[in-house]
Amino acid sequence: MTHIYKKSTFDKNLPDSTLIQIRKNINAINFKRLTYFFIAMLVIEPFIIALFDIQGMLQIDSQKNWVYISYFIIHSLLWFLSLIWILARRFLQNRCNENCHLIAIGAALVLVLLAMVNGLDQLKEIGITVYIAYVLMFGIALLFTFPTNLFVILPSYIVFVFGILLFQANPDDKVSSITNGSIFFLAVIVISSYLYQTYFENSLYTLELKIANEKLNYLSTHDSLTGLLNRFEFENQLSLLNQATSQKVALILLDVDYFKNVNDCYGHLIGDQILIEIAKTITTVVPIEFLVSRWGGEEFLIAGPMENMIEALSMAELIRINIAQKTFTSDQGKINITASLGVSLMTGDNPDVFEPYFKETDDSLYRAKEKGRNRVESSQNLNSKE
Repeated sequence: MTHIYKKSTFDKNLPDSTLIQIRKNINAINFKRLTYFFIAMLVIEPFIIALFDIQGMLQIDSQKNWVYISYFIIHSLLWFLSLIWILARRFLQNRCNENCHLIAIGAALVLVLLAMVNGLDQLKEIGITVYIAYVLMFGIALLFTFPTNLFVILPSYIVFVFGILLFQANPDDKVSSITNGSIFFLAVIVISSYLYQTYFENSLYTLELKIANEKLNYLSTHDSLTGLLNRFEFENQLSLLNQATSQKVALILLDVDYFKNVNDCYGHLIGDQILIEIAKTITTVVPIEFLVSRWGGEEFLIAGPMENMIEALSMAELIRINIAQKTFTSDQGKINITASLGVSLMTGDNPDVFEPYFKETDDSLYRAKEKGRNRVESSQNLNSKE
């Protein structure tokens, strides 16, 4: 992706994704403001053409007709440019979101045409105030940094100087107009660069604050190691799940077998990697609408809608098999991990009461541990699966 925007000193160390986001925001602002200008030109230019240009062309003095014909052509070009921009704004907006080339070219064309009008104004001794006002307005309204602002303004400045030299009759006025125009030209370059930098830094601060808030919000609801829900968020979402489903909700509590031995033999870093892989395995096996949390240490709590206990046991068994079949590697060799699981169903008149059902699930897990681990036990008198 190419940009006319130069990577300046205050953004050179930022991630590309951050730069792209801020530049897209700036492009959107510039496109919106330039579109407003073209809408104004679309309304104003017909009145200028009808009340000023055409009236001047109808004058008897043929020596001045070419001036009004030139006015008419330039104002007509401004109107047609505005019309094309408005009609094609949806297409242009999509293109301008990616880069600022079209915005810069559009602004440069407008200023060149206005500089031509300024040159003709010298024949009528109107002065350079109108042109300077437009340049200043574009420099303040459109957020361009150097050298983009130079690219936008320099062509019109060249036309401006040429118009003064060609049409300004008074030598002193020529020097004065070019001097004042040059001062304003340099001032607009400095002002627009400063405004761009100020907006960029404010946008960066706002974006960083938003990212920090999102990260804090994520960390407040998710386990930092596995990325699963934490206890607090799991219980919140479990309550919502109970309200949203007409089915019973199964609770599956999983505990990694002999995990303390893994930490003692292979180290906590390997243990953490195993927990991460187990979390990935669980989320891969269960349906997307299921809730999965790291309940604490090597325990994981899973919840999801089920028709009956048989379905819940089948899901728990599928999780157990996938973990048992997975081989974990370390510098000291391969590691085989198993897990024990307890299952219960949240039924009855008040399924929102979590604690009794969790106790049933925890008791089922305890029975699975007592019976040799690497198995599934339920809170009901159904055959366990090994």
